[in-house]
Amino acid sequence: MAEKKNKRDIMLDILYKKGMGYQTEEVVEEYASEDKGGELIKRKVTIKNVPPDVTALKAYLDISKQNSEFDNLSDSELQAEKIRLLKLLKKMED
Repeated sequence: MAEKKNKRDIMLDILYKKGMGYQTEEVVEEYASEDKGGELIKRKVTIKNVPPDVTALKAYLDISKQNSEFDNLSDSELQAEKIRLLKLLKKMED
């Protein structure tokens, strides 16, 4: 079963792709007029290179860096942060 991505992850994927550059296909189809049967006459497929976008890459790095606030903490530091936050929540409830 595929895991559904949240909007933030989708946005990060798009920013990363745009920041790194990518290739895309452009399809142009030409049809005959309806009185001639409306058949497909010509189909042209072009591969386009979209260059890297520095602004998108900077936005990606800024946003993804926010996720890593707790990445470098040890298990004991994470446990201490959990306890601190739980105490803070308890204090706010009272």
